[in-house]
Amino acid sequence: MVSASDSLNNIATLRNHRNARVSSYDTTGGNADFWVFNPGERRIIADVKGPGIIRHIWMTLMCAQDAYLRRIVLRMFWDDEDEPSVETPIGDFFGLGHAATTYFASLPLSMFDRGFNCYFPMPFYRNAIIDVQHEGSEGPLILYFYIDYEIHDKLPVRIP
Repeated sequence: MVSASDSLNNIATLRNHRNARVSSYDTTGGNADFWVFNPGERRIIADVKGPGIIRHIWMTLMCAQDAYLRRIVLRMFWDDEDEPSVETPIGDFFGLGHAATTYFASLPLSMFDRGFNCYFPMPFYRNAIIDVQHEGSEGPLILYFYIDYEIHDKLPVRIP
């Protein structure tokens, strides 16, 4: 297991990559920085060309349906896969297997004030596609998100 101090060991090491982000920001310049999903709707929220590494995913969401954290499905596809490598209720992905929001912090996952964070490095060679599906039947899902990633010429042998 990597300790917090170990994660700082390479802080002064130059790395050859470009940082980028995809997000739910309002492309009109307004303040509607969220996406609305109707029941049953599934949409791609990130389609990133590689090689690269997803470094951080932040989300916050609202839905009127009971246990909505179990009714919203998150999928991740790497390198032109037909089937997802990750397919899970969104609450479970962020460490909330009981489908209720709470405050907690760990090295790879945290939740504070309804903001979900994931810091697992997720490398990909050709592309990464992330989608979300509202499998509930009551009301819309309101989703705010951003996904921070690095684009590399070639992936490092060891992902720091």
